[in-house]
Amino acid sequence: MPEFLSEAWFEAFAAALKGLPVAAVAADAAVAADAATGGLALGQIITGVPDEAGAAGVQDGELRYTIVLRQDGSASLVRDSTEPASVILVEDWSTAEAIVSSRSSLPDLLTAGKIKLRGDSRALVSAGDILTRVAPLLATALANARTS
Repeated sequence: MPEFLSEAWFEAFAAALKGLPVAAVAADAAVAADAATGGLALGQIITGVPDEAGAAGVQDGELRYTIVLRQDGSASLVRDSTEPASVILVEDWSTAEAIVSSRSSLPDLLTAGKIKLRGDSRALVSAGDILTRVAPLLATALANARTS
């Protein structure tokens, strides 16, 4: 797998989002419908990104991106911005690494206060089914990027 948050990682992640099976996502997308996007726009801000991490798009130690899951089941990545996001997750570098490495789960880190929410937290709760469905599909696609 490409190094976390490197240019290659973002390319693999964007390709994984574009390659999601639309029918598998669309079944739950209507539940998560957001007036602005017709789905869910989930932003991510990672703070305290070390220079030696090799992360792409870091500005002043922060990295921002948004995952857009549309009601029709399609998905895309918006780099360097959380502008389209209805809800934003904010965490530090070590917390982001813990999530990606599966050392900690998102719900556990939210409960522990390691991840802060900005925006409409109800959108995140209502999108639980779609996120549960999409997460393993993305993990598989990113794992496949490792071997190609």
